[in-house]
Amino acid sequence: MQAPSSQVLLRIWEEQAGSHPIRRALALLDSASSEVEGVRWAQAPIGAREHGLLALYEDLFGPELNAVTDCPRCGESLESTFAAREIGLGSGTFPSEREPMRLRVQEFDIEYRLPTSEDLLGIVEDPDPPEDAPLRLLRSCVLAARRGGRATALEDLPSEVLSRVTAEMAERDPGADIRIGLTCPACAHGWTADFDIASYLLDELDDWAQRTLAEVHILARAYGWSEREILDMSPIRRSHYIEMVQA
Repeated sequence: MQAPSSQVLLRIWEEQAGSHPIRRALALLDSASSEVEGVRWAQAPIGAREHGLLALYEDLFGPELNAVTDCPRCGESLESTFAAREIGLGSGTFPSEREPMRLRVQEFDIEYRLPTSEDLLGIVEDPDPPEDAPLRLLRSCVLAARRGGRATALEDLPSEVLSRVTAEMAERDPGADIRIGLTCPACAHGWTADFDIASYLLDELDDWAQRTLAEVHILARAYGWSEREILDMSPIRRSHYIEMVQA
């Protein structure tokens, strides 16, 4: 994976401004590497995508992440700083493992694959979204279901079988659900919280784009340089020029 240039980042930020966050995240990953293990990012398991987004964040903005949340016990506001590498995503199943997975539950034999970003986009971008999104996701990922060798429709599977398939998917792709451990300094309560790396990265990108455009504006007015000339400079070099302009 190679971090995209400033010009590419700004282009993606502009072109994907109105897109769903999943599409924006995929565009960033595709700009850094077109494929992962021979599979497009949109077809990669969610855990693999999250691994990629964490690595991309670290390349673009450094190893530290910050989270602000309220303690569920006492309500104290808590700000935590942690490193991307500290987030335990588990080994997961990566795109190179493309064979269907098999599971036997009761008398049913199930073949399935892990959910991908394409599966999620098919649900969230549907103009008439289904009432039961989890069932639709399962319908996309369950490749075959048999009972005594005879095909069985997904709708005919018992609820406990569907629950087992869902749990098996989560176990095979633990990185799809990123959680961080937190401890309240006021009451010492410990808990785990969900962490959405896609939203976090996109928020950082928005802040970076606004700062960068402001820097371009300042230097273009002061020196008459083009946007490309300014973006080709390193951030440190740009900051020194801005300091001289504003002195």
